[in-house]
Amino acid sequence: MLDLDHDLNELNSKTDEELAVLGKTDKAAAAVLISRFSRLVFIKSEIFANSESDCDDLHQEGMMSLLKAIEAFDPKKGVKFSTFAEVCIVNRMRTLSRKSVKDLSFTERIDEDEAEDILSVEETPESIYFYKEFFSGLWKTICSVLSLTELNVLTLCVQGLSYKDTAEKLGITEKAVDNAMQRARKKIRAVMHDTN
Repeated sequence: MLDLDHDLNELNSKTDEELAVLGKTDKAAAAVLISRFSRLVFIKSEIFANSESDCDDLHQEGMMSLLKAIEAFDPKKGVKFSTFAEVCIVNRMRTLSRKSVKDLSFTERIDEDEAEDILSVEETPESIYFYKEFFSGLWKTICSVLSLTELNVLTLCVQGLSYKDTAEKLGITEKAVDNAMQRARKKIRAVMHDTN
């Protein structure tokens, strides 16, 4: 459950990099950061998609990549979080995209200035509270529809573990990990569809 006593103005005043560091352990900080980057994920999924269902799949994968970016971000490397997150999101979408190489050549990378324009819409305390509530409720709903195995697999994969490492950690086969992840994706897609 998110801590609703968080100082929303304080979170809003933090840089993306500060929120990424806090977001590893603080769900409220992660929710604020996710709200800042959700437009970028949406735009990228629109760019790479061939169809509406592709767009939904890519959006879901983009959000998972954003969570992984928060988990993996290292401020000591001197890279802006926005750059790091975009690379994570785009690389995952490119991997999953069914577009031909020719189609991919027409996609335009959003440069840093464009990304900052997209993401620079000021967050108000009300919008931060809304996103905290939204993502808290969404996470509760997702947890309620996933089996324990699916939830464990999803959590470990979002943390960056490979299917092989996840299988070893949970004492199951890689095939079982893959099956659990596929089931989790379908259930999350259904939850996201119902949320829209």
